[in-house]
Amino acid sequence: MNLSVTKRFAYGGAAIFLFLVSLPVLAAAGAKIKIDDTKFFQIGVGVRGSVTVEEDAATNGTDSSFNPAPENIRLYTLSQVHKNVQVEYNTELSGESINLLDVIVKLDLGVFDLWIGRQLPPSDRANMDGPFYLNAAWAYPMVQSFGNQGCSGCLGARDNGMAFHGDANGGKFKWAYGVFEGLSGGADQEDNVRHAASLTYAFDDAEPGFYSGSTYFGAKKITTLNFAMHHEEDGVGTSTDQGNFTGYSADVLIERTLGNGAVVDLEGAYYDWDTDDKFDDIITQGDSFFVLASYLMPGKASIGGIQGQFQPYTRYQGYNRDMKNDTGKTGYKDRIEAGVNYVIDGFNAKVTALWEQTDDVSKIDKYVLGMQFQL
Repeated sequence: MNLSVTKRFAYGGAAIFLFLVSLPVLAAAGAKIKIDDTKFFQIGVGVRGSVTVEEDAATNGTDSSFNPAPENIRLYTLSQVHKNVQVEYNTELSGESINLLDVIVKLDLGVFDLWIGRQLPPSDRANMDGPFYLNAAWAYPMVQSFGNQGCSGCLGARDNGMAFHGDANGGKFKWAYGVFEGLSGGADQEDNVRHAASLTYAFDDAEPGFYSGSTYFGAKKITTLNFAMHHEEDGVGTSTDQGNFTGYSADVLIERTLGNGAVVDLEGAYYDWDTDDKFDDIITQGDSFFVLASYLMPGKASIGGIQGQFQPYTRYQGYNRDMKNDTGKTGYKDRIEAGVNYVIDGFNAKVTALWEQTDDVSKIDKYVLGMQFQL
């Protein structure tokens, strides 16, 4: 284990220790300070850490790597300063640095909300889940590539801008539209903005709110369809060979509780990425998809006195690339994975063990043991 891995592991261990020690204090405070009938301050924390073993990842195709690391260490805050005004401020510890996630002023204007600041643009469900609210799978789907803020395929990328959100019938229908900074420099020599929009319809139980989760652990009957679109002129390519970027996605989530108390979730998404036939080191032209199925077993087990439910799952992802990516690869790339969660307290406490195999010219196997805790 090299020094950088040791330092990351030490920081992650210290953060998890402080998180666990602080739980009684936060619980006693209720994690929410009420100032009066309309004003409050709320705080939360989230920690995700994993140990990963990757086989055949080296250029010689034989070496393996062992990597324990804290993946997400986040501090969330929400302040309501007026009955119609909230301020959200979130940070994440990355290595030795504290990075800014969100700074949003949220105005409730009655028929719709206006959000101004650094935020998640309207997008697909997986992006709106964030790493803590995905169903079953430990990591974001690799096939998502909206590319906000120069983030190559890594969902959760923020952008600076303003967005309007609205819903009807208690959240059965939702819409969102925003204008954002988008690409800065490079191909975008004229400081063009990125347009982002989403439309969501719930055929069964409603899912109110902008952020989402990909399971309700049986608390709701879900059949929800979501569409999203991003567009930016001169949003891809280089300063001398620009292209317009347009990305579309459609995703669906189905959740049912069976007669024996088990919960079945089916989730899928399709994406289409258009870069005007321009090479771009962030977004690769083509189309992609994923499908996921999970089964939350009925009844609770007990491991070391900790009660929880087992949730086996499987996910398949495919990316059909029309253009070469930044590593010079083109053609079809896919990934299959299978794992099991031990769900202790919904999204607030669970342990994940999984295997995945990525096939892209050569095959790479990965084994992950991860844990996440939230308050």
